[in-house]
Amino acid sequence: MISEGKSYAKLGKHKNAISFFDKALKSDPQNADALYNKGMSLIQLKKSKDAVACFEKILEKDPNHVLALNNLGNSYAEQQQFERAINLYEKALKVDPTYVPVLYNKGIAEIGVGKYDEALLCFNRSLSIEPENVSATYFKGLVLGKQKKHNDALLCFDKVIEKEPENFEALFYKATSLAELGKHQDAVILFDKVLKVNPKNGTVIYSKARSKAELGEDREALELLAQAILYYGKTIKGWAIKDSVFNRLKDDLRFKAVVK
Repeated sequence: MISEGKSYAKLGKHKNAISFFDKALKSDPQNADALYNKGMSLIQLKKSKDAVACFEKILEKDPNHVLALNNLGNSYAEQQQFERAINLYEKALKVDPTYVPVLYNKGIAEIGVGKYDEALLCFNRSLSIEPENVSATYFKGLVLGKQKKHNDALLCFDKVIEKEPENFEALFYKATSLAELGKHQDAVILFDKVLKVNPKNGTVIYSKARSKAELGEDREALELLAQAILYYGKTIKGWAIKDSVFNRLKDDLRFKAVVK
């Protein structure tokens, strides 16, 4: 029955899969395999509370079940309960310190609480085990960017883009790192590449506006700023008013008209 359920889950037929896991659980209510796979199917069906109940039931019997600890942690992380998630990931790592999915997920949760050194440690440990892990490389780049280590961040984003040339998030963050290093012409080229795919992304348009302002191309900067505000409204206005990049333009009537 469990095997049949797993087969349906692989096909994406999670309601059918759960019916088989439930049949198995009628005869063996503590079956960890059935509970775990039921929990994973419930996650796919966006029933996170029910999934949590499955993982918790596994841990009542086996507190060291790494997969249950990891996925219960993920459920809490999705609810922004990062400290609870980190606690579960740490329990899992005591059982298996080399399990990359836990290291990776813990790193993301550490970003959520602003502990960038701890996050970087997790991603570095992940990459020492799986050097080609694209996701860990990408998030390592994000953390390095937050730590203002933009040259190191660029190396990470370049590795991601080498393997995934159409990874537009990596392209965007490479562009922002270039902008932070004052390489605005190069940054604008990458912002344009991202905007070809998602022309209404207010964050990317705003970032391009910042680089245009730094290049002294005021008219284009203001036009882009107005366009970003059109899509993201008050959020972008708030950023622009506080952003020192636009200080030179803040007495300009055109700027005032855009952010009014």
